Parts: sequence; C-alpha cells; structure tokens
Amino acid sequence: MPSRYELRFDPDFKKFEFDGWARIHVNVKKKTASISLNASELKIKGAKIKTRSGVQYARPSINEKEEILTLTVPKAVYGEIEIEIEFKGYHNDKMYGFYRSSYNDGKKEGHILTTQFEPASARKAFPCFDEPSFKATFDLSLLVDEDLKCISNMPISEEQKVSEGKKRVSFMTTPKMSTYLLYVGVGDFTRTSSKYRDIVLSVITTPGKEKYAKLALGYASSFLSYYEKYFGIKFPLPKMDLIAIPDFAAGAMENWGAITFRESALLGDEKSSVATKQRIAEVIAHEYVHQWFGDLVTMKWWNDLWLNESFANFMSYKALDAVMPEWEMLTQYTAGVVGAAFAADQMNSTHPISVKVNTPAEISQIFDDISYNKGGAVLNMLEGYVGSEVFRKGLNVYLKKNAYSNAEKYDLWNSIGAAAKSSGRRLAVSEVAQSWIDNKGYPMLAVRKSNGDYRITQNRFRLLDRGADKTTWLVPVNISYPPVQKEASILMKGREAKIEGSGKGHIKLNVGQKGFYRTMYTQEMLDNLGELIKGGELSGLDGWGIENDLYAVTKKNMRTLNEYLDFVEKYCFAAKYPLNVGVLSHLRGLYGLFYDYDESIFEKVRVLLKGYSAEIIKQVGWKKTDDESSTTTLIRNAAIMGSGLSGEKTTVNKAKKLFGEHEKGSQLDPNIRSAIYGLVAWSGNRETYNMLSGRYASEELPEEKIRLLASLGMFRDPDIIRDSLNYSLSKHVRYQDAYYIPVYVSMNPAGKSLIWAWTRKNWQTFKERFPSGTHMLGRYIENVAGVNDPKVMAEVRTFFKNKENMREDIKNSLEETLEIMEVNSGFASYNKANMQKE
Repeated sequence: MPSRYELRFDPDFKKFEFDGWARIHVNVKKKTASISLNASELKIKGAKIKTRSGVQYARPSINEKEEILTLTVPKAVYGEIEIEIEFKGYHNDKMYGFYRSSYNDGKKEGHILTTQFEPASARKAFPCFDEPSFKATFDLSLLVDEDLKCISNMPISEEQKVSEGKKRVSFMTTPKMSTYLLYVGVGDFTRTSSKYRDIVLSVITTPGKEKYAKLALGYASSFLSYYEKYFGIKFPLPKMDLIAIPDFAAGAMENWGAITFRESALLGDEKSSVATKQRIAEVIAHEYVHQWFGDLVTMKWWNDLWLNESFANFMSYKALDAVMPEWEMLTQYTAGVVGAAFAADQMNSTHPISVKVNTPAEISQIFDDISYNKGGAVLNMLEGYVGSEVFRKGLNVYLKKNAYSNAEKYDLWNSIGAAAKSSGRRLAVSEVAQSWIDNKGYPMLAVRKSNGDYRITQNRFRLLDRGADKTTWLVPVNISYPPVQKEASILMKGREAKIEGSGKGHIKLNVGQKGFYRTMYTQEMLDNLGELIKGGELSGLDGWGIENDLYAVTKKNMRTLNEYLDFVEKYCFAAKYPLNVGVLSHLRGLYGLFYDYDESIFEKVRVLLKGYSAEIIKQVGWKKTDDESSTTTLIRNAAIMGSGLSGEKTTVNKAKKLFGEHEKGSQLDPNIRSAIYGLVAWSGNRETYNMLSGRYASEELPEEKIRLLASLGMFRDPDIIRDSLNYSLSKHVRYQDAYYIPVYVSMNPAGKSLIWAWTRKNWQTFKERFPSGTHMLGRYIENVAGVNDPKVMAEVRTFFKNKENMREDIKNSLEETLEIMEVNSGFASYNKANMQKE
C-alpha cells in the first residue's frame, strides 16, 4: 500500500519530452521479491528499492498491453520500503497523460503542458499504483524555465533558481488522494484571483483570455459557500484554481484544488448568452461537488463511478437552483438531464448504474448518460422518497465517515438509512436504492380504471423487446388528482398495485416528475390530461412528462404517429416550459427522420413544426426583454430554428437580415445567434460557407467559435456538407472540437445520409487521434444513429466486424447506435404502412 509519492518532472518544451523521478513510500504486507505498479508509454531508466537493511537495484520489466511495470530484486522485501524509479516520457498532443496544448495569443504560437489522468492515465506520466483505492499524499517539484508558471493541486511552497534560466518549483504536500486527481501544469499562464474566507480562488488562462475570467470567478465563491453549508464540511485545501485548457477532451476534470476545463466551459462575460452562462455555472458547480464526492471520498473501484458522477450531476443543479433560482434549473434538470437518461436507458444496450469493469477501456465506456444522468435521476427520486432533510443528513454522515478514504454504494445507502431511522421514519432505503442501481432499465406503469379505483402494472420499458424481461423495481409513486389539490404516494413493490380514485375521473402519476419511470394512460385518461394541459391547469413539468411518455410509446409503435401528432395539435399549442421545448425537440426529430423518406408524413410533420414554432415566436417575439424569464430566452432560439427549418420564409429572411446587419457591425443578441447562423447556413451557398468558416478562424471567444463551427454542419448542398466535414479534420479545428461539425451534420436533415460514408472513409484517422482515455471515438459512431436506412445499418454492422476497425472502448456506443438505427427504421416503416392504410 503506497502512502506517499515524491515526484520530480523536468519537462523540455523543445522536444516535448520529460525526465522524471519518483520515490514511492510503500508498506509491503507480505514478503515479495517482485513489486508490480502501473506504467505505460514510459521508458524506465533505472529503479531501486530501499529498506532498513539497505538498497537493492531492481530489474524493471514493462508489459505494455497490461500497462504493468514489474520490479524484481534479488532479496525479498517486507514492511516499510521506498521505491525509486527514474523514467522518461513524452508530452503527446492526444489530450491524456502529461500532454501539450497549443494556443495563439494574437502575437505568437505558444504551448502549455497540462495533465489529464482520469481514469487511468497517471501511469502515462509516472509509475504508480494507479487505482482509486490506493490513496497517498504527493510532494511534487518541477524544473522549468524561469519565465514559466507552474500549477498543481496545492500552493507553491518554494521556488529556487538552480542554473541560468532555470528554476526548481516545489509544492506543498497534498492531502491523501487517488492518483487520477493529481494535476501538473506548466506554461505562460495568466491568473485572475479573489478570496473566499482564507481560500484563494483563481481563474487561470493562456495569455489574452484573462478578460473572460471574471464571470466564472463570480460563480466560484457562491457555489463553494453553498456546498460547505449543505455538506457541513469546509473545503479543506488552501486554494482553488479553475484552469482553462485550449485542448481538452472532456468538459472539465475535478483535480483536487486544480480543476481543468475546456475554454468554452469556463470562459465568458456578461455579454454571453444565457445558455453559455448556465453552462459555465453548471460545469463549475458540477466540479465543485467532486471536491467532496470523488476527491474527499472516492469510490473504491470504477464500478461505482456513479458515486462521483451521479452526485455531481444531481447536486450541481440543486446548487444552481439555490444560488440562481431565476434560472429554473431544477425544471431544466428534469427536461434535459432526466430526459437524456430516459432515452439512453430504454435501450437493450444499456447497463446498470453500478456496472462491473476491469480494463481502462471498459472504464472509459461508462462515462455516459447512465453513470451521469440516470444515476442523478435516481438520486433525485431517492431524495423525494426519504425527504430532502433526511437525504442531506445522510450525505453528511457518509462524507464524514469516509473522508480521505474510499467507499462503496452500500456505505451511502446505510448512511441515508441511518438518517431516516434517526428521524423516526422506517424507510426501505437500501432496498429501493439497490433495485435501481443494480438493475438496468426502468419500468413503464400502465394505469387503468378499476371499479372507481385504479390499477397500475409495471413492466420494463424498451423500444425493442428482445426476449422476456421480468424485472420489477421498488417504485416510489406520487399521484395527483387534478384539478383537485390532492396528492398521494405509495411504494410499489410488485408487478401490480392499487391506487384509490378521487371520484373526479382524472389522475396524474409522477407528480413533478421526480420518479424515474414512464406512464401509459388509456386514451380517455390521456385526453382528460390533454384538456388540463390546454387549459393551463397542469404545470409545464407535468405536461412535459405526459408528452414525453407519449412520444416514447409512439416510438415503440404502441401508439401511431398520427395519434401523437393529433395530441400535440389539440392540446400543446399554449404549452408552458418545458413542455413547449420538449414538443419542439420531438417535432425536429421527426422532421429529420422523415426528410427524404416519405413525402406525406414529412409534410404533415413539417406543417405542424411550422405552426408550433410560429405560435411560440408569437408569444415570445424576436427580442429579449429585461424582465423575461431565462427559459423564455432559451425557447426563443429553438423556435426560430424550428420555424426556419420548416420553410417559413419570413423567418429565414429575417435571420439573413439580422446576420447581414451583424456583419456590418450591429449587435446581434447572443441568445439567438446559433439559430441565426444555422438558418443562414441552411439557406446559404458557397459564399456563405467561406464567410462563416473565415469568421470561425479569426474568432477568439470560445462560445462564438462553437456556434460558428456548428453552423458549418447546417448547409443543404451535399458538396458543401462534405467540405464542412473535411474542414473538421483540418489544422484549423482543434481535435477537441472536431466532432461539432459531424454532430450537426448528423442532425441536419439534408446531411444525415452523408455522414456514414465520411465516417467510414476517415475511421483510421479518428482511431489514431482519439485514444480510449479521451472518451471521444465513440461519438463518431453515435453520429450515424439518426440514419434509418437498413442498408446503412448492415454496412455499419459489417464494417465493425472487422477487428481492424473495432476497439474495446467503443463497444457500448456501437451497440446503442445499431439499436437506435433499428428502432428508427422500424418506426418509420411502421408509420408509413399505417398512414397508407388510413
């Protein structure tokens, strides 16, 4: 068991190599002549093992496939020992390990060195016991050019000049933590700082970007204050750095006291769009949760990754709602995050929240919608079941009991259960939690009338039923009887349950959408609920749940597309948020699915999309007002885009006019720019493409660069689309951003048919660019999911049967993509046949 690392790195910015030295203090509990550590992509120059009785030189041997370094000594060792290793490594440009990132400050090109170690890339920077349960302290020093700045988890303890132009920078000892949380940064950084209590808060950027740092800095202290009060534990480090990295594969990484971010997830200003501000705030809030859930208390092994990510997912929105209530983030959480979890978990290719993993590639695959979004949704439901105060007390007990150590899921359930018991409530916390964490999928509750009462039956909901599935869940069911202000709740423990009726004939399950299940109503009940939506007697969130569940059962072919479209047309035109954005999203999806597939179905969807978008634009207008809600601001952009895509000429013309004025220097509301740029591309030509790509190349604001890049995927001309896709592989686009264009092409009705041929042609390039530690290769497969052509599906399946094209870390993405293609193909053909009958 390691207890302490002493690390020294001597990086070379010219060769992008580094020399390293590690002394690892270890307790050997059983006599052995060989010790195995993790190491990969390192050259071992020498090793020795020191004990009380003397020093032995060790023979190193690396198994690159298993990423294991074995040190063998002539005489067995035991007890407290020190392992010393000299090694050499390479600063790659692939966004993992101890890597290099480039930037341009307007005057010159420059580089920084930075690290990304999660889940298993610390071993690519130094030999170590690279598993989360092997916690230790770290003493780090760096030999660098004297004009460079250095960053790590702790503040600098000492700087010494060691030779002409060189200095040695040493850092304070870290708390006990896992290897994947260590951070090392070297470069010409700029720092913008403030203080919270005695903690120094800083936003760190490359030169020229510091003007976009203050927005994030303002959010940082608010969230730190909230979490300290909520968790009842003060942040234990003396400083917190938020570091904007130009090249970064993930959104952010929770290195303790030195959080790294994509620039677009951290940098902005008061002129940024509401969506960008919310994104920056949400990512900061997410990573701050990790300082407690993940860093202070860490899962024992990656099968419980959700203990980190689900909590960060759920708690970040609680913090956002508390600090910025005007943003309505808990409503957005349900519509966005829970909605994404529903979509992922209705597939046969899903996995349990707690899932067995062994290799680094398998670990990389579970950084997905299940570990993040479903886990968060289940915690949301669990909080609703036990009550918010019991939930909070349970978390406090869990964190204090396991601080600076590791935990498993049962430790959490036991803590929440103990908090419930101490409050005088007998709740089946462990049983409820286990049924959701260990089982994949979720139930659909079919509800029907029964002699004045109601019967509900649960069955697993899957878009494709492949074999019988008899899974049942312990379901906390909340019921309302609108319009009567009466609510009830039951814990459904078996296949069927009974609910008392109210005598009014109306019933709504899953009040406030806290439960992670779908509901299927009879047609009579659905029409009753539709009338309540139309009359404004249900919340937008409850309306969203009804429509979202109806859309899902429609995709499963349990309802016809006509029935779904009729429901929208009859009841949803005066919808509140988030129902209105849910309908828009589904109509956009149907528009793309039937584009160039069936003219009569497509026309019906197009007309409804056009009318629905027009109704929203009529309600919210084109200009933001000072007193409007943030959700109004967000829906405007979606409605403008939907209207333009559906063929509303006045919308397209206005978008082009606003863009032309913007080109001449007039300010364009950043909240509608993505729609404006998208419609300009949709109606544009080669000249438009050259203009947008030119603006992208010269733009420095991260959020604006992403908007412009996305717009390049929205052209209709096939030749321009192909050029856009190829542009994503050019030197003008960073590896981290290269997927934006293909993602938007895949969502572009005119582009989806081109995406597979391009992906197949460039597959080997993607494999080389994106190693498994980046989690990015699977995204290129997922882009193909929107294609509903059986021939393409067969080609994809055949292509990946070739072992040269397959890789372990994309297995889940491939299975899910093929299943979605099968669902879409079956859905399209079923409704084409159905409408021909009608």
